Amino acid sequence: MEIVAKTFAGLEELLAVEIKEAGGKNLQSIKRGVKFEGDEEVLYRCLFSLRTVLRLLIPVFKFKAHTEKDLYFKVKKLPWEDFLDVNQTFAIDCIAHSKVFNHSKFVSLRVKDAICDRFRANSDDQRPSVNVKNPDLPINVHINNLDVIVSLDAGGFSLHQRGYRTKDHVAPLNEALAAGMLLLSDWDKKTDLYDPMCGSGTLLVEAAMMAQNLAPRLFSGKQFAIQKWDNFDSMLWAKVKKSLKSQIEPTSVKIHGTDISVKSVQMAKFSVKTAAVDDIVSVEQSDFFLKKNSSTQGFIISNPPYGERLQEENIIQFYREIGNTFKREYAGFQAWILSSNLKALKFIGLKPSKKIFLKNGPLDCKFQKYEMYAGSKKVIKN
Repeated sequence: MEIVAKTFAGLEELLAVEIKEAGGKNLQSIKRGVKFEGDEEVLYRCLFSLRTVLRLLIPVFKFKAHTEKDLYFKVKKLPWEDFLDVNQTFAIDCIAHSKVFNHSKFVSLRVKDAICDRFRANSDDQRPSVNVKNPDLPINVHINNLDVIVSLDAGGFSLHQRGYRTKDHVAPLNEALAAGMLLLSDWDKKTDLYDPMCGSGTLLVEAAMMAQNLAPRLFSGKQFAIQKWDNFDSMLWAKVKKSLKSQIEPTSVKIHGTDISVKSVQMAKFSVKTAAVDDIVSVEQSDFFLKKNSSTQGFIISNPPYGERLQEENIIQFYREIGNTFKREYAGFQAWILSSNLKALKFIGLKPSKKIFLKNGPLDCKFQKYEMYAGSKKVIKN
């Protein structure tokens, strides 16, 4: 079958590598995603194991629509009874890039009406119900100009969700983006890793799962939409799950996080314990700028505050102090920093050896690598 995997801009190549490792064939990069082919076993493995994926969509209908009325009648003609019955629920998610269809919510409403009207006409006025929170059949409608693709969402929820994080954090780092940052960095999964501003602990947990080759949604406890479908193969699902469990490896790597916020540390500890990686990950309340370091080498990766959580007048000094602390305490370390405050990044005062552009939600970010050499004079003046 054809499958479309969606991700963040900048992570398409990483996702393609993951899909290939999962058994996907005939890969084709698209904007914020990858198209590929695979059987049910490949799809099941992808649902459990892809770290940088957001959605896994299965296209089932493709056609052109020239007007909203045309869209309605073409959707109504489609054999929805092949995928849905009157006792099940569904929901429509729509993305439209079109001058004709310029209101995605209205498109969703018309598609919903067309599906319901088809069932009413063929099932003695009975129709399936809409359930936007937990539908049996999540339907994705993508419109580009006049081209319409109708897909089934195999996950039914955004696959960045692993099930380990509390919902209380104010500005959490998306799990799929955190995994992408780790994969983009040159962390070898063996060198001890430190996140000095760990927030709710997302980078820590993602790193711990990678170090153990633990598939990110293997123990999430969430039910995937595909498990409710008539053609779901429970025996194959169990086989794939067992295979992925057998690939989990022990590790001796140590992953450490600190944060100045007591609340953030509590949430990070919750995430670490819920993900069952507390044997690898430790978290403590500490001020990075005051913390002494005794190690001679290591790996730092972090997503410090950009400015949303700091007053603008303090952000420059904050980033300057990050650089000063790197130079003073962490000679011999490598560090990767993600930030959307491109001006503040310049005040770290170290020349980045790598720069990667990423998106964190709507924010344009830079992901930069710094190498701290003992006695280094490689600083830039601001």
